[in-house]
Amino acid sequence: MKKTSCFSGLFALLLAFVSIAPFVYVLTLSFLPAGQRLTFRYYYDVFLGSSQYLVRFWKSMGICGAIVAGQLVVSVLAGYGFAKCEFPGKNTLLFVLMILMVLPLQVTLAPNYIMLDNLGLLDTYYALILPSIFVPLGAFILTQSFKSVSADIIDAAKLDGCGVFRMLTKVVLPMNTSGLVCVTLLSFLDGWNMVEQPIAYLKDFIRYPISVALAYVPPADPTLQLVCCILVVIPPLFLFTYFNKELVEGIVLAEVK
Repeated sequence: MKKTSCFSGLFALLLAFVSIAPFVYVLTLSFLPAGQRLTFRYYYDVFLGSSQYLVRFWKSMGICGAIVAGQLVVSVLAGYGFAKCEFPGKNTLLFVLMILMVLPLQVTLAPNYIMLDNLGLLDTYYALILPSIFVPLGAFILTQSFKSVSADIIDAAKLDGCGVFRMLTKVVLPMNTSGLVCVTLLSFLDGWNMVEQPIAYLKDFIRYPISVALAYVPPADPTLQLVCCILVVIPPLFLFTYFNKELVEGIVLAEVK
């Protein structure tokens, strides 16, 4: 038993080292360029000296914020409907939702492109935001999370005169904060790391989010690229560190149900 525990601990330590090593390497070289002393010049250039990186950073944050807000609204309403409402074809629709979850993004690029073109939304930020709002993962997670709310609680709220909106905001959502945080983090990360969608839907380089524009940082200055990588890592690193407990609870609850 002790040998197994020791082996598991060593394997976890090795996995952690392999995962953290690239980030430590990038962070070190961003302060210590090859053949130079410790310097903060590149951080000054990215964070203060030039607005081109920060402007694109905040534009990307705005896009992700719109995606998160829209996906939360859609996922909450769909999740509550699948978990607590009865209607014809519910199980079939839920099964279709699960099938859509396993489809790779590349399969949906062409249909989305055609629809966005017909709507006249290509080369706009709406082309990135709207398709990312209507994704099945958030609805599935909240469906599983809302199932944990007892039917007795729902019935008691109805007897007190709660409508659907008040029941969601005052009863169901406060009892499922872990699921909401989980959907928020996963939708933010999905939007923050998008690459194929901007390349496919946007023509103007000015509109590219930072996840794509990072590849266009002058390759002649690798240290500048590394500092831009640090800039991109900061938001997801902060969110996943601060809300780690809620993320794990949300995923576990979805798996259990």
